[in-house]
Amino acid sequence: MNISIIDKKDAKITVENSVIKIDDAKLPLRLVDVLLIMSSVTFDSKELLKITDAGVNIVLFSNYSQKSTIISSTSAKNSELKMKQYLALQKNLQIAKYLIEEKIKRHAYQLSLNQITLEANAYIEKVKSVTSHEELLGIEGSFAREYFKLYFDLIPSQFHKHIRTKQPPQDPANALLSYFYSMIYNIITVKLISFGFESSIGYLHKPFRDHHALSSDIMELFRDQINQFVVELFREKELLSMEDFTKKGGVYLTFDGKKKLYQHVKDLVQGLDFKINSELTNLKEML
Repeated sequence: MNISIIDKKDAKITVENSVIKIDDAKLPLRLVDVLLIMSSVTFDSKELLKITDAGVNIVLFSNYSQKSTIISSTSAKNSELKMKQYLALQKNLQIAKYLIEEKIKRHAYQLSLNQITLEANAYIEKVKSVTSHEELLGIEGSFAREYFKLYFDLIPSQFHKHIRTKQPPQDPANALLSYFYSMIYNIITVKLISFGFESSIGYLHKPFRDHHALSSDIMELFRDQINQFVVELFREKELLSMEDFTKKGGVYLTFDGKKKLYQHVKDLVQGLDFKINSELTNLKEML
């Protein structure tokens, strides 16, 4: 699945002869599965229909907040897979255990890359023996608290308050974590739709209003890589400063701050693309 990112401000997007035109640049529709639009662009409804009719899903990201919009064709896709998802709810605890066990292993490994040891085996043994989602979520919560106590030591102290905060984030480190979690969550959602999954049917997370529960399930397998990505951004000298963040009901990355990170964002998205596809294939086999 090919992801293309458009980050040119005020670009005009049109479609002509199965080619997406971004101002003077050209992108064949057949080479695109997901179009990520990271800046303000202009295109009309006819162009949107041409793009989605070709099977391309679009994600629009706001310049000034964590909000995003997914634009997709209304055509039904892979109804048999959706039925398998419903039937697999009978073994949701088994799938949820897999997700949390993998999350624990991967987070412990991410810390080990930075010469920090977190003993994961005790948590994994507890996961194997739980008999309810409530127990499982309790273990996950305990692990997350221990993990973040160690994790924030990897980031310069002026950028964080040594605790995970969200809705809203309270410091630059948490602002970046939330920003990239939100971005990858939306990419996963689009991929689920493209594969034919029903994104609201989760096995670890429960459906709630507009929540894509399955997207949150799959996200658990990639938070460690996003966390390491954020560490590396702060380690890169003179890349980020306090001026790249704004305080408006919380701490958020500014538009200029996002512009600084565009190439890094592309690297992150491209690096996770194949891995996300592999996990979705694996999930299909588990159902």
